[in-house]
Amino acid sequence: KQWYQRRVRGDAVTDHIYKLMEENHKLERIRVPIGVKSSKLASFVFASFDFLQSKKKKLVLINGSGAVKAGQWARSIIINDNLYPGSMLPYLTWAENNNFDALVLNTNESGSRFQGSADPFEHAQTVWDNFLSSIPEKCVYIVAHSFGGVVVQKLIQNNSNFEDIVSKIAFTDSVHMGRLGSETTPSINWVTSSKPVNTRLGGGGASSKRSAGCRDHPWTSHFAMDSIFSWFMEDNIDLVEDNNVSESISMEKADIAETSEEQMGLTEPSTQTEPMSQTKLEATAEPSSQCELETQTELMSQSEPETQTELMSQSEPGTQTE
Repeated sequence: KQWYQRRVRGDAVTDHIYKLMEENHKLERIRVPIGVKSSKLASFVFASFDFLQSKKKKLVLINGSGAVKAGQWARSIIINDNLYPGSMLPYLTWAENNNFDALVLNTNESGSRFQGSADPFEHAQTVWDNFLSSIPEKCVYIVAHSFGGVVVQKLIQNNSNFEDIVSKIAFTDSVHMGRLGSETTPSINWVTSSKPVNTRLGGGGASSKRSAGCRDHPWTSHFAMDSIFSWFMEDNIDLVEDNNVSESISMEKADIAETSEEQMGLTEPSTQTEPMSQTKLEATAEPSSQCELETQTELMSQSEPETQTELMSQSEPGTQTE
């Protein structure tokens, strides 16, 4: 009975997050490989509209292993604490506010019956072939949690153009072992640690380790989030601090407890959840690669009242049972 209840609640979480990604973040559910007609034969991912034709930079999110599905970092957090820190939704909000397209992999929606997604590695390779292999140079930014790091390591080993396409890789307590395989693509693994978030913990060359600011593996994607965003923006356009970014994320967090309890029957968020600090991005600069970001004028227009209302309306409640 307990197993059945956990399964039902887990399915409710998955369906709810899928709905939020599609309705609030306007992502499309796309079967992979592209062109497969039967949903019974194909896995799927979530991608921004016109992902392949758009010249925006790309944020690629890869979860860990286990029961988590697309859009989830830690199911245990979502069910026992709060939708916001356990999901990828705040990452999607950041992508929208900084003119990145988003691609959310679904590595655990795999199995022998799925064409091109027999296991997480084949799923990721199929997604690479269908969505990322033709992206302009240095336009892809990856965030991978836990076993997702092993999936990225495999992609590096199997694709000679990986270093040309991927600009940076942010791991959150990745469990990959040995050399990553890339000598030029910068990567940081934000790992569990009692030290303040973003404290350097070692590593060398293109790969390094930093503190995620927490000692619990499932929470690392949440606590390292601001540091990841800041790092990604270092070689992109710097924005005048835009209250829309922090306001839209704060509105998500503020409304989560009510929505989670009412729509999904989840417990109220823990009072121990630390509020996310505002991602501070300051003005200037042109993009450093072939990707064409929106102009600063267009970015600044996001703070107009009409768009601000739209952002606030997207506030939502917020994977892996680890």
